[in-house]
Amino acid sequence: MPHESLLVLLARQGESIDPEVLTSLEDARPTWVRVEREGDSACLAARVRHADPPELFRDRVRRWAARREWAVTVAPCAPSL
Repeated sequence: MPHESLLVLLARQGESIDPEVLTSLEDARPTWVRVEREGDSACLAARVRHADPPELFRDRVRRWAARREWAVTVAPCAPSL
């Protein structure tokens, strides 16, 4: 997959966040995932490879997260040197 992005998911309600949740994100493969919890809140940070251009991936992830009532931030990774 030619593109890689960092994403951060935040959940206070809605669906539960765990490392396996990224398997429901089509055409994306996580290479690194970390989940932190405190009380009923959770945060997932991940590095994800994907085929679609970064701006399309960002929009797709935002729609995917919104359906689960999560906040999300997505940033393209810098190209490798």
